[in-house]
Amino acid sequence: MGTEPGIDIRKLKPDTTILLEADPYLYEIKVMHPEYSVVEISSSDPVLRVATVGQVLHSLHWSSPAAPIPAWIGKGLVVEIRFRNGLYRTQPATAASVSGKHKDGSRWSYEVF
Repeated sequence: MGTEPGIDIRKLKPDTTILLEADPYLYEIKVMHPEYSVVEISSSDPVLRVATVGQVLHSLHWSSPAAPIPAWIGKGLVVEIRFRNGLYRTQPATAASVSGKHKDGSRWSYEVF
């Protein structure tokens, strides 16, 4: 994976939220089953306006033959998500942050890139 900043869905806890910017859209991704990279995603993209369950397959370079990185969201990479009715690709990711709750109910968050 190199030293590029990014998010491995499989390492997150259920109910963790990822805010992803990929111009022109913003995505809110709620982790449901990290071991399968299953998420609930809603977006400012009209086709994802209603929260929909899907599986983050991988990230890839739009124009490079490099192998896709499984269950990964990385800066400058396109995220490919599988839904019941087909595949969806974001534009290259420009910013991402992760947030969730501690056991005591307090919130935490950090900028990934």
